[in-house]
Amino acid sequence: MSSEINFKEITLDDKKIINQYLKQDSFMISDISFGNLFIWRHARLIEYAILHDCLVIQTTYKGENPFLFFPIGAGDKLSTLKKLKNFYDSKGIPFCFHSLEKHNLEMLESIFGSVKSHLNRDRSDYIYLTQNLISLAGRKYHKKKNHLNRFFEEYAGFSFEEISAANLSDLKAVWDVWSGDIESSDVGRLSESVGIRDVFEHYTELGFRGGLLRFEGKIIAFSFGEILSSDICVIHIEKADINYRGAYQAINQQLLSHCFSDVKYVNREEDLGIEGLRKAKMSYNPDIILEKFEAVIG
Repeated sequence: MSSEINFKEITLDDKKIINQYLKQDSFMISDISFGNLFIWRHARLIEYAILHDCLVIQTTYKGENPFLFFPIGAGDKLSTLKKLKNFYDSKGIPFCFHSLEKHNLEMLESIFGSVKSHLNRDRSDYIYLTQNLISLAGRKYHKKKNHLNRFFEEYAGFSFEEISAANLSDLKAVWDVWSGDIESSDVGRLSESVGIRDVFEHYTELGFRGGLLRFEGKIIAFSFGEILSSDICVIHIEKADINYRGAYQAINQQLLSHCFSDVKYVNREEDLGIEGLRKAKMSYNPDIILEKFEAVIG
């Protein structure tokens, strides 16, 4: 039997089929949402295939070997994994997985036995109770609440708007200004910037929920995300003008309050090992730090 697998590069047209498989499975990680794949496809080659009624996502950074996410869907994962192993072996490529939840890793170990793995703490997701980040109630959020109230007082005339066709042109113009100082050597930020522009171009088709803050008619912050499953959402992008003190804290709270209050959990993605980002994410008291593992199967 042939071990050949034909992977297809992800485009917006693939949203329906990918979401069809995502809905069949239960997961909390941010990496495999369609929005994440769509936004970051400029930073690396992101492809998919359907095997044994499972969705398989393969990612390749320039000059590196590809890696996989764990198969998704209600199909035959055992047969899918074995076919993938044969395919990678036939190509002489290491059989690697990234962003594995613990139970995914345990399944790989039970099937293949010889698995070298490690926790990638820098990629672990921060998951919060949505209502905690909306209300900021209690002693552990006392400082956060004070900072937010200070923003409300200092910029008392601010307004929140859901992102829509009515304000997308304003957002595009603002992002052109905010992203204008990105260095050509900063590949990560450049890829993100292109991804954000793509979102603005295809916002309606993507089905995101997003919002912006205005003060004196000027956009000072914006953010958007999507529903992962019935009880969790993921925030993909959050940007603010740092000249407006507290704008980041305000868009965080306002977006959840206006657009995601019906969802139990919010995944605010990883810290990438950036000390300041880790400190900021920890300061909001995550309910779960979702560990993600990397593995190579011998």
